[in-house]
Amino acid sequence: MAYFWSQAIDPGKVPLPETVLWRGVDATPPRLISRDGTVVLRSSNMGLCWNQVRIDPNATVAGHPALVIRRTLRRLRGRLSWGLADLEAAAALNPGEGHALAKALRAARLIEGAGRGAWVITQAGQTFSSATAAKPITRMTAERALAEFLERVRRVERDPYFLAKVTRVVLFGSMLNPEVQRLSDVDVAVELTPKETDYDLARALSRRRVEELARQGRQFRNLLEMEHWWHRQTFQFLKGRSRVIALADYAAEKPFILAVPHRVLIGRPEQLPAENPATPTPPLRSRRPRGLPF
Repeated sequence: MAYFWSQAIDPGKVPLPETVLWRGVDATPPRLISRDGTVVLRSSNMGLCWNQVRIDPNATVAGHPALVIRRTLRRLRGRLSWGLADLEAAAALNPGEGHALAKALRAARLIEGAGRGAWVITQAGQTFSSATAAKPITRMTAERALAEFLERVRRVERDPYFLAKVTRVVLFGSMLNPEVQRLSDVDVAVELTPKETDYDLARALSRRRVEELARQGRQFRNLLEMEHWWHRQTFQFLKGRSRVIALADYAAEKPFILAVPHRVLIGRPEQLPAENPATPTPPLRSRRPRGLPF
């Protein structure tokens, strides 16, 4: 699956791509639109676009190089909120030069205010921060990358070092279309669960792993990362630093994945729950005025 930001980026005016285009911004539900303009899916707060946006390396965002903006957002996305000094440090700007960049990012709806002098990255900004500027790949390269990914899945199952196990692998996107010979990436979703079924013991094992890595010099960005390290460490290993594999968290992205063509490689197939038909609203009954003889 390919999402494109091309040339000068305007979230409201973007040309249709080869396959699917994400036009959503932080305040608007994303619209996935096919080449003929048909809306494939609308969903609020959709995060699947991470690692699946393709950008032109020569593109600009509000007059700034797209790759510079991507690098800046990547350096800031792990923080709950940040200020002007943080933005200037991330973008390698001199003190006082960040105001114009903050204004441009806000106009492009890549960031939004989070209080006086503070900002956060929007869903669109998170998506853009994980965009790729790499060239399309051949189907042979994609199939080789998928085979290597599945071998890493088997390694996770065999190796007791990993605290998570893979319970589901789902392939989706352009890889399923045999007519597409030049792919942007290989879209794969994985579902991870703790190998240890006892909740308290699983948390203890994860904390022990975090403490062990901290003694070795590993730095964690926040408590949330430490708490979910059992998941993150396995997820990163499965990704394998491959630019070809666009790895998604199945648990987080399930509504989207089940709504598009997909193939379950490991685990049981699932279906979206059937929507209940809208219950008609009964007409309002007006009260009878007092004092009437009937």
